[in-house]
Amino acid sequence: MKRPPAKKEQTAVVVSHGPFCLDGVAAAACVGRFYGESRVTPVFAHPSDVDSVIEEATRTSKEPQDLWISDITWKDQKTETLFKGLVRQGWRIFWIDHHTIALEKDVNEMEALGLTGWVASNRFSAARLLYDYLISAEALLGKAPASLKRFEKVVMLADDNDRWVHKLRGSRELALTVAALGGTVAYRELLHLDTDLRYSPRMEEAYRTASRELSDSTALAMRTRLEKTTDDGLRIVAVLCKGYTSEVAEALRQAMTKNSDRNAAPAIFLLYNLEDQRISLRRTPDCEVDLAGLAGRFGGGGHPAAAGFELPEAPGYLQNYLADRLKRALKEG
Repeated sequence: MKRPPAKKEQTAVVVSHGPFCLDGVAAAACVGRFYGESRVTPVFAHPSDVDSVIEEATRTSKEPQDLWISDITWKDQKTETLFKGLVRQGWRIFWIDHHTIALEKDVNEMEALGLTGWVASNRFSAARLLYDYLISAEALLGKAPASLKRFEKVVMLADDNDRWVHKLRGSRELALTVAALGGTVAYRELLHLDTDLRYSPRMEEAYRTASRELSDSTALAMRTRLEKTTDDGLRIVAVLCKGYTSEVAEALRQAMTKNSDRNAAPAIFLLYNLEDQRISLRRTPDCEVDLAGLAGRFGGGGHPAAAGFELPEAPGYLQNYLADRLKRALKEG
């Protein structure tokens, strides 16, 4: 008697925020643990590149797969057209995000895309939202494997760090480690992380490296700090740094609060990252400015308390200034 062909296991592509974001990498690892490492292709993207990354990640697949988009949201209308085409081909598309741009999506328009499932909420980080979805969607996806449930501790650390709660021991350290490893390497390490969160030798070395780099980046920020005050008393603290923007902003905040006379004055931190020439915005807890809305004026986005954008002309400002000073000196000489 001829045996029926074996049922093909479902494969997935996950496009997530990265490559240096613990929340985005942990979200992708949730998908990896759910499907199995060999059946998931992880891809990490910066928000400014997400549309082209989604297109590229789905272009070469010969058969329909599951597409997961986590901790990030597309911007181009063409991507929504792409989604509709993928759905017609048999793809299942899932989207989980907690950024402001996600919350602003129109519900009716989202339903018209034909997504299999989606969650747009700022209640938790993307990794925690995605984890909860995978656990609860048994009727749609099947029962979550034990390997995913053993990942809950990492998910909670990602949530604690990404929302700047910082009540769970080890969340900052894990975020630094993932930032140092980056992308697919960090993803693989999280896939194999034990429930006791024992770091592998590679993770331990990455954490040591990240700690040194953070110290250097913070020192650069302190040296280049420039402060201005708006008419209503809001401080804008602008600095240069080399990576680890959130951690550098926290170091700046802590340094400022040591001066008790200035505790009550809210501030926005503007960090120009020399590594990728992008600008990050952070704020003190007493500042009520919506940074996502502010960054949106420059084509960026993010969270109310953490956002970013790019200014293509920014990298040339310092060079132009220095070149003009040199020309002046040569003329005067």
